[in-house]
Amino acid sequence: MKQTILYLLLGIFLLTSCQQEEIPNAETAMGTLSLNGISVQVANETVSSRAVDADLYVEIWQNGAIYNNQVYAPGQVPNKIELPVGNYQLRTYNAAYQSENPYEGKGQAIFFSDATSFEVKAGEVTRLEEIKVPMINFGVTLNLPEEFDALFKAYTFTVISGERTVEWKNGEAIEPAYFSSDTDVTFSYRLEATNMDGEVFFQEDTYAGVVAGTVYTVTYEMETQLLSVAQ
Repeated sequence: MKQTILYLLLGIFLLTSCQQEEIPNAETAMGTLSLNGISVQVANETVSSRAVDADLYVEIWQNGAIYNNQVYAPGQVPNKIELPVGNYQLRTYNAAYQSENPYEGKGQAIFFSDATSFEVKAGEVTRLEEIKVPMINFGVTLNLPEEFDALFKAYTFTVISGERTVEWKNGEAIEPAYFSSDTDVTFSYRLEATNMDGEVFFQEDTYAGVVAGTVYTVTYEMETQLLSVAQ
């Protein structure tokens, strides 16, 4: 009889222990974050679409701080990340965002986003897909027709926005220049050209209503001999 009672008590003890082990600890329960399709965006166009764009840094924030002080460098962001249960915020940016002087020379496009919040649940996979990281400044570039060089032997194209001035001259590669984008930003532009007879012509204008994340193209139209701006 005593032996039966002893076996019964031992069975109850083992059953209770197993049940306690199966109860997850809220502080240590883990879930998985799956990153797929994070890419940079200029205006309405998405540039690149890999698991995570090769030029983007990724940080996971919780309670106003980087979780585990982990910064994922470009090309080193895992597709899946194990995290304790809880609420988080995804922050993504490119190298230009942290540059001390992103506007040196023609400047750089700056991409940044911290608008994505997500929750990790115990034993579940939280999927973040098709996340767009917007450009937070704007760019300006020049488009000249093929016959321009046959009519003009030299030119200077100048763009001014705020206190920043950028120039392009004939013989240089025409690449976009980038400018800070704040409220009610405008930019002025001027094309000065010298024809084959040595005569100098110029046109200038101002564009208002600049929208961040846009690269504006200033085009010289041969038919009208005027400059136009397009997004």
